[in-house]
Amino acid sequence: MSVASHSDELLGVGRSLPAFVERAQEDARCRTALGQLGYRKVKVAYARQLRAAVDTDRFHGLGREELWPTMDFVRDWMRAEKKRTRSRVRRTFLGAMLVTVVAGLAFAVAFTAFSAIN
Repeated sequence: MSVASHSDELLGVGRSLPAFVERAQEDARCRTALGQLGYRKVKVAYARQLRAAVDTDRFHGLGREELWPTMDFVRDWMRAEKKRTRSRVRRTFLGAMLVTVVAGLAFAVAFTAFSAIN
């Protein structure tokens, strides 16, 4: 057998992946599914599950996708998503504020120049 040929042995087909790789893949699928569901819906489902106090170890909001992340994972995702959203809003606000200040300064300079001419 040639090393250049593709075989199931060389590609690792049939063998399971290491546990940390499988865990990382599952975490990535969970993050994607949570992102598709949206922060508000995840927060509502999370709060509803906490109030019901039914199996507070696993999050049931992604059951349709056959994903069962831990409640800690979902809580951490919500914190990170909230932080990301706040930073995006903050940047937008600061950009708008900068444009407003620059426009105000330009108006003041133009007004001063116009009044100096007259």
